[in-house]
Amino acid sequence: MQTLRDITKLFPNPTEQIELNPSFEFTNDKTIEHEYVEPYAIPENVEIFKKLQQMNKVGLVVPVDEEHMYFAAMNGKSCKLTALGFHYWRLVKDKRI
Repeated sequence: MQTLRDITKLFPNPTEQIELNPSFEFTNDKTIEHEYVEPYAIPENVEIFKKLQQMNKVGLVVPVDEEHMYFAAMNGKSCKLTALGFHYWRLVKDKRI
């Protein structure tokens, strides 16, 4: 429920997009063997991205110009609220949930 309540913090304006980059993806870490892309994983961004992925799983957030959130982050794209996400954003903003 807290992740849902964070929707207004993640999206202060429901029509804005969150710009993503490789620092949001926890696997883009020097301790994991694969091709690394800068900027490397930043703990604060990883926590935000985990919340965004949870919201994506239930249809509140979608990646822009990519099929999956992983590729949106790794390719420096963005994500945005869906119509349902906007509805929940409004409920949280109005303190109804």
